[in-house]
Parts: sequence; C-alpha cells; structure tokens
Amino acid sequence: MADRVVSARYAEALIGAIEAPGQLDEVNEEILAIDAVMCENLQFKAFVEDPSVPLEDKHGLVDKVFTGRLSQLTLDYMHLLLNKHRIDHFGQIVKAFTRLVEERRNQLRVRVTTAVDLGADVMDRLKRALDSSLGKDCILDTTVDSRIIGGVVAVVGDRIIDGSLRTALDELGKDLIATPLNQRTV
Repeated sequence: MADRVVSARYAEALIGAIEAPGQLDEVNEEILAIDAVMCENLQFKAFVEDPSVPLEDKHGLVDKVFTGRLSQLTLDYMHLLLNKHRIDHFGQIVKAFTRLVEERRNQLRVRVTTAVDLGADVMDRLKRALDSSLGKDCILDTTVDSRIIGGVVAVVGDRIIDGSLRTALDELGKDLIATPLNQRTV
C-alpha cells in the first residue's frame, strides 16, 4: 500500500511538471519507452536499482543511454528518481502516470471479455456504445474466454457490466429452482 502511495505521488509530481500542451504526449511516450527498456533489459534494471552501485555510476548510465533520446524534463525526472532512491518504484509510477494521463484525456480503461474474437467492426460498435454510455473515450483491453459462452462482460473500475450468456443461463437456472411448481391432483 505504501509503495502505491509513493508511486502515485511521484506520478503526480511528473504530471504537475508538464507545462506545454504537447509535452504530455511526449513525456508519456518517453516514460513508456523507458519502462519497456527496463522490462526488456533486466541488466539495466538491476544496475540502476542495485543499492550497492554508486549513484554517480547510475547517473552516468542513464545519461549514456537516454541523453538525446529523451526530453530534458524526462531525463531530469529519471535523475530525481535515482537521487531519491525511488527508481525501484518505476513500474508502479508508470502505471499511476498512465492513469493520470488517461484522466487528463477523458479516457477510461475498460476490460472487455468475449466468448470469441469479435471483428473490428463489432468492437468499434461496442466501443462507441461504451463511449456514449460512460461519457468517456474508452480504451478497450480485450480478452477471449470461451467459458462465458456468448455475449460480453465489461469491467469498468469496480463496476461489472455482465451481458454474458453464461450469467443469463445461471440466472435463469436460479429462477427456475426458486419458482414453486403447482402440483396437480389426479
């Protein structure tokens, strides 16, 4: 829990440092690129996170890898994380920063599960319906799970919109069990 609070604060600090309108997109892309480097290059990640490595060496590596490839703001931010010994929170900071960027863009992430892979046309119609219903520009994270049999399950934050055939059948079964049968006497 404390790690999430720390990560949220550092993400808020970064988004607060963004001044120019186009800078949000630039910094967002750079932060995601750094996260990809740290996920793909475990030696780099281990080096910058290792408390036994001198801070000057960490700064030197960050400068060598990222100078000329990042805006000054993002490069300074990386140095701040190193100085404050928070670079090990980078993955969580990226997640918190991404949520803040989506809020600024009036976007909402929706997890969508379907029984089969839906075509682009159907997904586009589903996105438009969710956009209209939720009043935001929805970002769909889709998965396929044949256990839902048919229909769609959408998860928005802590809210579940369950339009699956599996749930409808389960509800029908519960209704049938709960319905008393009239017995006829012969």
